[in-house]
Amino acid sequence: MSELGPETNAEPIAVGIAEYALSTDERPLRTSGVGSCGVVAVYDEASGVSGLLHFMLPSATDSDEVFPPAKFADTGIQKLLSAIDAYGSEPTRVWAKLSGGARMIPFDRLEESIGEQNVTAARTALAAQDVRIRGMDVGGETGRRVTFVPRTGELVVTTADGETRRK
Repeated sequence: MSELGPETNAEPIAVGIAEYALSTDERPLRTSGVGSCGVVAVYDEASGVSGLLHFMLPSATDSDEVFPPAKFADTGIQKLLSAIDAYGSEPTRVWAKLSGGARMIPFDRLEESIGEQNVTAARTALAAQDVRIRGMDVGGETGRRVTFVPRTGELVVTTADGETRRK
């Protein structure tokens, strides 16, 4: 049996770091190498549209350089929500699940690690758009691979040490 369950045979859509992707046919979305980065999965069950964002940093306003919007929680979530809206999603129906935000390298001089800042930024950006958070697998000190399975609404998180959790 697949880690995604017997009902999911489709090959997941790969999402890279500082990228997002959409699924309009219940195909799973997957990203790997998630440490202090954040992952946001969004879903509108009525329209059948889902999306997955793998961002690196909390805010684009903290950078003077031009980067892809998906590199940041604030601009990446905004782009992701706009993209699913273009496929018939309605903001009042969208819900989200979060993952990532691990403390990969301890820095004593930071009150809040980059991972914790990423989780806070994602929660803030989703709240600003009135998107409900239905589940989270955040924090810790280990990396993850994250798969969103639209058919079941599950976020399947496989840690670097081999544990699989479903949110």
